[in-house]
Amino acid sequence: DGFWIGAVIAIAIGFLLKLLACAMQQKVIGEGLGKSLTVRQQVGVHKPFFRAVDAVLREKGITIGKVSVLCGGPDWPTSVLA
Repeated sequence: DGFWIGAVIAIAIGFLLKLLACAMQQKVIGEGLGKSLTVRQQVGVHKPFFRAVDAVLREKGITIGKVSVLCGGPDWPTSVLA
């Protein structure tokens, strides 16, 4: 019984930390450094994978693809793009 309560608490804390980290990376790191040509070249935004990610992130509204990229994609490059 105590195991499941602990597991649920750990999952909730992990989920909240992931959301907070993504938000902070996008706002603090991505917004500032995302405009730098050098940083964009290092991330590889000109390569096909990130061009596809960029296309998904530019879709209007909340889509399953956008949620998947933001939650499951690589944090740093996604933050630079978002």
